[in-house]
Amino acid sequence: MHALYSQYRNQILFGLMAGLLILVAVIQSPSVALTILNLCLISAIMSLGVNIQWGYAGLFNVGVMGFAALGGLAGVLVSMPPVSEAWQAGGFGILLGLLITVGTVVACLMAWSSIKHLTRYRYWIIAGIIVVGYTLLRLFFDPGVDAIEAIDPSVTGYLGGLGLPIVLAWPVGALFAAGVAFVIGKIALGLRSDYLAIATLGISEIIIFFIKNEEWLTRGVKNVNGLPRPVPYEIDLQQAQWFQEWALALGLPVDDASAMFVKICYALLFIAVIGVLLWFSETALKSPWGRMMRAIRDNETAAAAMGKDVTWQHLRVFILGSAVIGLAGAMLTTLDGQFTPVGYNPLRFT
Repeated sequence: MHALYSQYRNQILFGLMAGLLILVAVIQSPSVALTILNLCLISAIMSLGVNIQWGYAGLFNVGVMGFAALGGLAGVLVSMPPVSEAWQAGGFGILLGLLITVGTVVACLMAWSSIKHLTRYRYWIIAGIIVVGYTLLRLFFDPGVDAIEAIDPSVTGYLGGLGLPIVLAWPVGALFAAGVAFVIGKIALGLRSDYLAIATLGISEIIIFFIKNEEWLTRGVKNVNGLPRPVPYEIDLQQAQWFQEWALALGLPVDDASAMFVKICYALLFIAVIGVLLWFSETALKSPWGRMMRAIRDNETAAAAMGKDVTWQHLRVFILGSAVIGLAGAMLTTLDGQFTPVGYNPLRFT
């Protein structure tokens, strides 16, 4: 019996999960079962991202919520329409502040490399550049933020987004998470696994703190509601003649049928994404690169002795896994139809 279970364990577990979903559909309603199914599909994508990091390379990342939140932020910045009044009131100050920030960073890097001979004054010069840059930033950035957040704060009070289809936010969320993962990886991947876990958790908390408090960008704790959908709205389906006839043929109330139809559409989208990710994941795992990553995971010292750049490979895996988590975060925000920064907490996403 044990050998039979070991051979068909995955099939048994998937069958058990399917049975539980069917039981929920019978006892409660098919709509509830489909809601749980969609959340399970998104959780599966998020788990796949974590598995890429932990299973491929043994990287212990507990900052999952930060990367998921970046995916959710992408949903807002890509899909929500721009708030023209906010851009007119404070958009120039925000853009100028961002340019000053970039200019300060570039100036520090250039100064650091060009004044190596001034060892005694090097740190003072860098500190001076930072102080000047920070002062200019606050001079232009703060008035812009105040002006933006004063524009109808109960409804908008932020810059809005690009007004593009929300499906485009999914790869953008992956890119956001990958970019932050690159920065984190360059800083923290040289640490031991337990210190890496602490570092990722701390940085993810910083990300959440930023998202909660920068209302000009995310509306903070006021939430962003009414995100566009990649699937039809229930009210539109209920008013469509073809859908009314279809629901009547199935013997279902139109409102119940519309809710189920929308959730089935979401499920099909999520299943398609899972299929693509699983194909890439399995292909990579069976490739020479995948065998190298397993060797690094099992014995980093031996892999390094064979000429493998362990730190660089860890960074690549960390970025890939974080990108998948960011993708799942954008999909979760799409399913919810709203962006709620206060909902991101370690107990939910780690």
